[in-house]
Amino acid sequence: MPRSTKTVTVEDLIQYLERLQARAPIPLDVKGGEILGVLCTCGQGRRTLINILMTMLFPVSGFAERSPLAILGNLGDVRRSMGIVLREPVLDPALTGRENLDFHARLHGLSDRVRDRRVTEVIELSGLSGSADMAVEAYSPAMVQRLEIARAFLAHPGVLFLAEPTKGLDDSGRREIWDLLRWMNSERRVTIVFTTHDLDEAAAICNRVAVVDGGEVVALDTPETFSSLLAISDRMLKFDGTS
Repeated sequence: MPRSTKTVTVEDLIQYLERLQARAPIPLDVKGGEILGVLCTCGQGRRTLINILMTMLFPVSGFAERSPLAILGNLGDVRRSMGIVLREPVLDPALTGRENLDFHARLHGLSDRVRDRRVTEVIELSGLSGSADMAVEAYSPAMVQRLEIARAFLAHPGVLFLAEPTKGLDDSGRREIWDLLRWMNSERRVTIVFTTHDLDEAAAICNRVAVVDGGEVVALDTPETFSSLLAISDRMLKFDGTS
């Protein structure tokens, strides 16, 4: 978020929301075609929320029912429409990038003709054409993550879920992933939901940001709105002399 030199944590943002009385339990309403970032003070909270969205855990009645990605009563359609990138890679480092993609395309049940076309397609869109026949163990961390995203896109999902997709990457690697996600969202119309603890990352690529605290979504708005709230809070702190 565009602020001064101060690093703002998720904890800071939640405190600001409390101070401004701008937080309350609300449903998570994912809009088709958006990039939604999920911010949380607790890694377990982020994982629980994303597991609910990915239908790996069942939510309480009413959760996300207003969303195009409504979970309850729609499990089959939701699961068929999603691609998933977890924190830990599911790739075999001894295989090449192309071999990994071919293996996962077979798991999707794609025919030989479709499989060959899709593997070539996702290699190109992830920018890995020059390294597709290298063993994954020789890939940089950013290349591994791009291959993970390519794997998740093999079945042309309408929704892509990612768990902290840039964790552990340097600035260059982070920008590579951001650019790839932006391209998939704008050119392929993929809805993207990802968890992060990084406010700057959420502000860089998200249309909206959900703030999770105590297992509840307590705020859901645009990064620009949160920037405005933070600026207001700063002015309040300076005015009452508590800064």
